[in-house]
Amino acid sequence: MAARKAKRPKLGRPPGPPEQVRRNRLVLTLRDSDLEALQRIADERAMPVGTVAYQILARGLGRTRRPSR
Repeated sequence: MAARKAKRPKLGRPPGPPEQVRRNRLVLTLRDSDLEALQRIADERAMPVGTVAYQILARGLGRTRRPSR
């Protein structure tokens, strides 16, 4: 009889609450100046560009407050 393998722990981030999970993707085209401005903000905050873009969008939709610096 073969020995059972030990269960490996799951890798990656644990799932969050279903109402907070971001599962939809949006692709858009920006002017060079808009992307540069977005990158500058991301660099100032030491955050990824996508996260900063999401925060700006969410704030525009009234879902979050402006993050403190």
